[in-house]
Amino acid sequence: MMKEQMKEQVANGVDLIWDGWLNSFKTIQNFQDDVQKKTLQAFTAQKELLDSSVSTFKTIEEESKKAAIEWQEKIQNSFKEINNGPLANEAAWLTNIQEINEKVQTLSWKPNTTMLELILQSQNQWESTVKTALEQQKQERVQVLGKIEEVTEELKEAHKGLLVTAGV
Repeated sequence: MMKEQMKEQVANGVDLIWDGWLNSFKTIQNFQDDVQKKTLQAFTAQKELLDSSVSTFKTIEEESKKAAIEWQEKIQNSFKEINNGPLANEAAWLTNIQEINEKVQTLSWKPNTTMLELILQSQNQWESTVKTALEQQKQERVQVLGKIEEVTEELKEAHKGLLVTAGV
């Protein structure tokens, strides 16, 4: 009876050692999962920031266009008040001002819009690439963990067998 208890204690000790090792490995796996989640959260935060920037930029652009239209209307009204009626060259002059204003707006907003679009495309491509890599890593970790669990069970049994053979 005493020998049976001793064998059981040795077997439990072997299980404890190998299960502890396996749990350490699982802890590392969980840490890697947490890092993966944090990475994806960072992408979400970046995307929200970029979306907010684009929205703000578009609002500013719209307000700028409204201000330009108001400015044109005030000039037209000023001409009418000064001359009590339209001038012959007023229409051509106002058309030229409108064209210049549109060109200035295009030159000032187009590079910014293009740059933001480029940043958004880059962000989306980078996020997609990282998500794919993280998913592949996760699948590989699951496969490796399964194999390590199998090997751990085999090592436990081999360890117990060695102890039995040694007479412990």
